[in-house]
Amino acid sequence: MRSVLVLLLSWPLLAAAAPAPPRDGAPAWPRPGAAPAVVYRYEVIPERSRVSFSFRGGLLLPQEAFFSLVRGEILLSGSADPFGGASGWIRVETGSVRASDPLQEVMLRGHVLEAERHPGAELRVAGAKPLGPPGRRGRERDWEVEARGTLLLHGGRREVALRFEVDDTGADLYVRGEGDLSLSDFGMPRPTTLLLVPGSDVVRVSVRLVARPAPRPGRP
Repeated sequence: MRSVLVLLLSWPLLAAAAPAPPRDGAPAWPRPGAAPAVVYRYEVIPERSRVSFSFRGGLLLPQEAFFSLVRGEILLSGSADPFGGASGWIRVETGSVRASDPLQEVMLRGHVLEAERHPGAELRVAGAKPLGPPGRRGRERDWEVEARGTLLLHGGRREVALRFEVDDTGADLYVRGEGDLSLSDFGMPRPTTLLLVPGSDVVRVSVRLVARPAPRPGRP
């Protein structure tokens, strides 16, 4: 599925959709006196997921990097309003940043991300709504979804508005999105390139997540 994502404020990420019930989704505990609520839990697969970013260097040449350690969780409601109770989170380890140029990698880890002081970046989302009915292809369904979340980055906190695509294959979930992030919004310095020329303040973030049904309690 082609991903067409616009982030209304900052960093894109994650939320939820209404997939077919997964084989191993874990139901949540109901509230006292309420009808049992069904919540399906998915775990992000680190080796199949990628959070990457790019920025313009001092000579306006694009520079790219990615995080090799990505974790997360998606909770989908099994109610008549599957998006109302949906939530999720995603976390990257900033020290896992990787770039094709070793010097650029050191610069990003130590100068921009300051990974020793701020070892993680995390986005949490609660609630989402579809922008229209889902597209269908056999067992597959896909949605364009918008939501709001809280981004924790470089010691700062910011509310963000999100728009993204979710594809449910009947087994795994695919979440795709991209958008712009201003480093100065989080008190982060601009990256530098050759001859210490500062790069752009705005970076383009791209998120590609694959999540699978989480094991039920008591299962291996």
